Amino acid sequence: MFKIPVPVLILQHPQEPSRQDKEAGSAALLSTLLDPCHVATGLSWRSLPHALKGWTGIENHAELSRPALWHTLYLGTKKHSEAGGKLDPGIYYLDKKGNPKDHPESPEIGGLILLDGTWAQAKTLWWRNPWLLKTKRIYIIPKEKSRYGNIRKEPRPECVSTLEAAAETLSFLGLDSEIETALKTRFSEALKKLPASL
Repeated sequence: MFKIPVPVLILQHPQEPSRQDKEAGSAALLSTLLDPCHVATGLSWRSLPHALKGWTGIENHAELSRPALWHTLYLGTKKHSEAGGKLDPGIYYLDKKGNPKDHPESPEIGGLILLDGTWAQAKTLWWRNPWLLKTKRIYIIPKEKSRYGNIRKEPRPECVSTLEAAAETLSFLGLDSEIETALKTRFSEALKKLPASL
């Protein structure tokens, strides 16, 4: 397990754990590989503190209950996708309306929020939790395509699994590249164990 300086909160759609390919599910893998990391399964939470409930040592941390300190990784728009080929791999910021925003010189990142599920389910989680608009919205241009291959079809070239997105984001934030490599390796191993019929 890797001890990381950025807490990772995964908001997981309730249908995600019952998928046929759940053995390679991002949330389960990340929660065993990263510390601190917490998975909250549901459709909506009243607030960030509500989503943090049950995360020992985090929910009572006054600073981390402030949404403005958290960054939510959420897919950019089609317009961003079309421009993706012109952008270098990295983290990109969006405002509340989904418009490009300048990258802060020294962004203060109290925690990272990931939405786990299909892209349609992630969209549902985004819209059912309006408090996420109080966080900083980011999306990434990944360094490589998803290792899911044909197991899960991604809607756009820049789409990757929740685990891969987390691995690359942490790397872009300056954490040891060994973490990204280890996470992706574990993900690949889990994919190889899935039934060929999937």
